[in-house]
Amino acid sequence: MSATSDTAVPDAAMRRDPLTWYSYLALAFFSYLNSIQGNIIPFLKADLNLTYSVVSLHPSALAVGSLLVGLAGDRLIRRFGRRRMLTVAVGGGSVGLLLLSLAGNIWMSVGSCLFMGCFAAFVPAMTSTILAELHGARRDVAYAEANALCYVFAITAPLVLGLTVWAGLNWRMGLVPGIATGFAVAAVFLRTPVPEQRVAVATSTAPLTPAFWAFWVMLAFSVAVEFSALLWAPSYLGQVIGLSPSAAALGAGAFFAGMLAGRAASIRLVRTFSLRNLFFGAITTGLVGFVAYWAQGGAIIAVAGLFVIGLGVAMLFPLTLGFAMTEAGAAGARASARLIIAPGIAVLLTPPLLGAIADHAGLWLSQFTIPAFLVLAVAAFLAGEMLTRRAAA
Repeated sequence: MSATSDTAVPDAAMRRDPLTWYSYLALAFFSYLNSIQGNIIPFLKADLNLTYSVVSLHPSALAVGSLLVGLAGDRLIRRFGRRRMLTVAVGGGSVGLLLLSLAGNIWMSVGSCLFMGCFAAFVPAMTSTILAELHGARRDVAYAEANALCYVFAITAPLVLGLTVWAGLNWRMGLVPGIATGFAVAAVFLRTPVPEQRVAVATSTAPLTPAFWAFWVMLAFSVAVEFSALLWAPSYLGQVIGLSPSAAALGAGAFFAGMLAGRAASIRLVRTFSLRNLFFGAITTGLVGFVAYWAQGGAIIAVAGLFVIGLGVAMLFPLTLGFAMTEAGAAGARASARLIIAPGIAVLLTPPLLGAIADHAGLWLSQFTIPAFLVLAVAAFLAGEMLTRRAAA
């Protein structure tokens, strides 16, 4: 089956063993660490008296860690083993979040995010391949389930933070549940067997095709769309739409609610409809939601639009991951590590870009990057599809 096959995934029973749940929960915690970035930006900006450009260094520092893991992580995983590195990744992410909650200056807060990225990014570097090995042809279903759980965790970031501020507590207390959750996941699955990849040397050095790299670019644009929405939504709802800080933090949860609904639905959708049609449906839904979000028609319409954006964008990451891993074939382990670089670059470049636009042209105009990145994702997908057909011919 080609990477962009129109064949739906059969609705077959899946065996979800402890390693599957470990992979799901580790990925979900990684999503929480990423999603909390946008919600703490307004508070860090106020606490440390920062500009939008400077405060955007926090998610960029997280991305630098992901880039380093994408470039050298596969060698470290082979050296120390999957089980040990997965424990270190989840535990290290919790330590980084703890350091962020204690940060009193820009150097410590940015350093905490860099620390988080250098450890937590090992999670997706390993779990994409682990789930593919465990579930074979049903890996698209596994990816959909994992990403649905990711947004159960992600949606708790704005909700917990918003409720913490609403209750009159310091916003840093809103990070405590996430810190505890990360340590709990690492502890519960500490002794779960994680088999090393059994692959011949000849296949481990198999080349990554041009079509794979097209889907790699598509993944970068898909993540850029997510960060364009989640990173600035609390600030946008507060400063452009006019909500209070606590209401803006809670309102930003609409994006995560939409992502959660979309990824929960995707578990069934990937078994029923062609992946290609799902991709274009997701893009169209995201563009429709953006029109409502950006039109400044009031708080209710903006929050509803943000929900619809999340609903559409929800499918992009698992679909792109499936396209890329299918195209990678025998080079799956190396592809999984290289795929971390794409979100890393997106997260590294998107916040400074949006921060610069927001500083010079306003938050309203900076959000126009959402439809721009969606269109670029479509272009990358069409390029990957063309390259796949050309290689098959």
